[in-house]
Amino acid sequence: MPLRFLFLEPHFSGSHKAFAEGLKAHSRHDIDLLTLPGVNWKWRMRSSALHYAGVLCDLKGVDGLIVSNMVDLARLKGLVTDCPPTLVYMHESQLTYPPPKGSTVDVDLVMQEIFTVCAADRVVFNSSHHRELFINSLSPFLSRFPDVLPEGLEEAVAEKSRVIYPGCSLPKAVPAVEEKQTAPPLIIWNHRWSYDKNFPAMLHVLEKVAAEGVSFQVALLGESAGGKAEAPFHQALKTLGDRVVHFGYCETAEVYRSWLTRGAIVVSSAVQENFGISVVEAMAYGCLPLLPSRLAYPEVLPEAFHGDHLYTSRQDAISKLCALLRGCAEQGTSVSALARHMMPHDWEHRIKICDETLSFLIPPS
Repeated sequence: MPLRFLFLEPHFSGSHKAFAEGLKAHSRHDIDLLTLPGVNWKWRMRSSALHYAGVLCDLKGVDGLIVSNMVDLARLKGLVTDCPPTLVYMHESQLTYPPPKGSTVDVDLVMQEIFTVCAADRVVFNSSHHRELFINSLSPFLSRFPDVLPEGLEEAVAEKSRVIYPGCSLPKAVPAVEEKQTAPPLIIWNHRWSYDKNFPAMLHVLEKVAAEGVSFQVALLGESAGGKAEAPFHQALKTLGDRVVHFGYCETAEVYRSWLTRGAIVVSSAVQENFGISVVEAMAYGCLPLLPSRLAYPEVLPEAFHGDHLYTSRQDAISKLCALLRGCAEQGTSVSALARHMMPHDWEHRIKICDETLSFLIPPS
């Protein structure tokens, strides 16, 4: 029998929006989305509990609450009478996010997030990498306390947490290899234009490869919030010139998918990535990856592809990108195999474990 859930998402944009909408669209349960625009993220974390406390005045008939990690769940449960069972989905974490150079961790937001995890009946992480990193980061952070250190927190989080990869909207069939642009090869960058995606490192790699005379074009996709993080992309227009064949956010999903369909290679140089939806999407559309050998990438990429497609240093990235560019036209078998490996991440397959987890959240009546 379908259950009724409310999904509280106070930062309704990007991967948060995609996950909430995908879960609602594919679940056998009845899920209502209660959202706020994806802006002012620190204020959303600090104050959305007050907003939702006013909205959740009548929870009759609601079997459970799903919240993203942007909700201050401990405060919300203190403000709401007879709160039903709760599940928090951890897209990212303030505890594990690497702060930009010259900045420090916001201790108050980290503590709020820890309280949220403690207050939840079930915690779901979007990768094993993320779950292990979060649990292993608790003691080093809590050691800052001058006294009265909490005990057993790692074990408690481990016991009530599990990993569920986010569902993705992937093509139903492996794209035709003939649709790939391999002369010259088209490189896809399809990540946010933000500090944690570390485009300057990839720009250095692209400049070095161009200096070696290797032919390629690059499509710089992804959403930008402006500010300093956008400067390296404008630098790419100067140093890479007409190799840049697209610059900026794709306004429609159809345009975005058309670039993935044309792309031969997808690249990343992220310093923070807990799953990598954009890379999974690109691989499902037939792009060969070049990714750091850390974060969640070794978990998402099948082991047979690690040697040629994961790099350990900037020089290793340059060497492997040159090899991929020179040989991608003959990699049809790898393209098809890798795309098939991504199919289990489609919502059609991922929804079963999501629905089972939601069902187990609610005790039998």
